[in-house]
Amino acid sequence: MVKPVNLPDCYPWGCCPPTHTLPRRHFLRGLVATGLLVGLPSMDSAADPGNPSQAKALVLSCIDFRFLEYQHSFLGQQGLSQAYDWVALAGASLALTGFPHPAEAETFWDQLALSKQLHNISRVIIFDHQDCGAYAQANPLSFGDRQAEENFHASYLKQAGAKIRERYPDLIVELYFIELTGQVNAIASLG
Repeated sequence: MVKPVNLPDCYPWGCCPPTHTLPRRHFLRGLVATGLLVGLPSMDSAADPGNPSQAKALVLSCIDFRFLEYQHSFLGQQGLSQAYDWVALAGASLALTGFPHPAEAETFWDQLALSKQLHNISRVIIFDHQDCGAYAQANPLSFGDRQAEENFHASYLKQAGAKIRERYPDLIVELYFIELTGQVNAIASLG
């Protein structure tokens, strides 16, 4: 009979300690800076806006799988048909506040900078959604009804949009809230 093994508390992700001490973000920056990433376009060159395979937007969504089909369908209806870069962070707009960790906001800003540099995007699209677990952790009080929940999200979406426009005034920022039914409600378009 095999006895269960107790994993050490110092490795919450599993049985093995990490094999690296340099964060991936810094490692990749170093590779790009030294030119070791072969096949990637130069960060200094502007993207070709006439290229149909070029990304037109960066999409920020929550990690919740229940809304992926709604988002993809909506983006297709907007004429984007997979011509976008995608970042998924728990809470979407809430992540820009540093919830649940400051690294989420830093990750978003890094990805936005890369998307702009590599693909010359002109838009950022943010999707928040109803019944979000990250928002439930950040605000344990009941929303009362769907409209109150949407209004709560709208305040964070607008804050996120304002932060993006502050750093990138040339980008259009579109803010949306998705209901459990798949209905996509426009909150604001900035820029």
